Amino acid sequence: MKLALIAFLICFSTFAQEWANKGEVSFQWRQFDNDNVQLSEDTGMLVFSRVESVYTDDENRHVFRGFARVDQKDGDRDFMAFEDVYFSHYLDSEQKWLALAGYKLFNWTATEAFHPADVINSRNFDSDLEYFEKLGEPTVELTGLFDWGSLSFFIWPRFEKPQFPGNRSRLGFGLDLARPEAIQGTKVGEEWALQGGIRLGYTLDDGDLSFHVIHHVDRNFPIVGTTEFTYNPFLQTNIPNNLAAFTTSPTPYYFRKTQVGGTLQYALSNLLIKFEGAYRIFQDDIEVLTAEGLRKPVDHSEVAFGLEYTLPFSLDGGDTYLFFEGGTILGTTKEERARLGAFQRDVLLGVRHSFNDVMGSELFVSLIHDVERKNERLYNLSYSRRLSDLWKASVGVRIYDAQQKGAVARGLESLDGAHHGLITLSRFF
Repeated sequence: MKLALIAFLICFSTFAQEWANKGEVSFQWRQFDNDNVQLSEDTGMLVFSRVESVYTDDENRHVFRGFARVDQKDGDRDFMAFEDVYFSHYLDSEQKWLALAGYKLFNWTATEAFHPADVINSRNFDSDLEYFEKLGEPTVELTGLFDWGSLSFFIWPRFEKPQFPGNRSRLGFGLDLARPEAIQGTKVGEEWALQGGIRLGYTLDDGDLSFHVIHHVDRNFPIVGTTEFTYNPFLQTNIPNNLAAFTTSPTPYYFRKTQVGGTLQYALSNLLIKFEGAYRIFQDDIEVLTAEGLRKPVDHSEVAFGLEYTLPFSLDGGDTYLFFEGGTILGTTKEERARLGAFQRDVLLGVRHSFNDVMGSELFVSLIHDVERKNERLYNLSYSRRLSDLWKASVGVRIYDAQQKGAVARGLESLDGAHHGLITLSRFF
């Protein structure tokens, strides 16, 4: 399907005279603190490329954007994916109704690090926790554009499987997970499934407000284990049918859910107020045998609140932004929250300084601290600067401080000690 779509776009572009093309090629070196484990790979050396081609006229907009990555040290990081590959067309002369079909990236978030509402796209989990790399979602969309905002209707016909790190990755689980599977009713492994949603966007005088209702296969809260097991009356416990696969390559299972949520951004002078929330109801009751016994998805709410303050005075001619955010999962026990994700009850403090020089230099520092679980913190420092009109360089350091406190690693504990530095050199064309 993807190859056919690429071929069609190439043929179409030969007849279109208004395509605008751009792209980038990046070289990245990633070095982790040595964990003294022979299997894991502490060094990453990759080449990343992204291409984008956009066609526009009075009634149409067609976009092709995708990326590919090859890592010399860790072949599990080799990956190619669509981001935005779609055709769109205005249905009326007033350009109030827009129809779209293809792969699309959605950005439904208002906050910096915690994203309860931004759940449409599958992720590549071998990336930063706060900004997981997104994969394009097959989409059919109809959007009405009005003076007060917009109203969109969506159909998502397929479960686009997330990407997990391999057993050599320091950001993984130390094993190769099996391919993710979707659970729909009593069926396991169905990729094609009718999913859909509605989103209302409302423009305020000094902000934006949105509401959404979606029904789709969840992308963010897998249960890892197996659905193929039997009860052993002699041992009085459940036994996986394939013990070797259960211990070396368990399967991430994703369940259908209905989500109701929304976002808010509102500016008050130098202060930007942010809110994001979602309530999730899971549909299927199939149990998954995990390392901790039988589990099913748990209905819950997730909310995030943030403040972004721009300093009213300039430091060295630049602009400084201060960030505070808090995110929490509600409607569960403390243990259930810890199973759901790394940021189950956390706060973020951050500073971004834009130097406003001709090279676009920028410095960002942040700390994410777990307020419920002791001694779980993530530190991040990054600096970027253009070297010319075509070249850009960035460096960064990430520190994961979360020693394991129980028999099973929870939240950030699975990444404890995965400290690493990054150097990236990018050329744009």
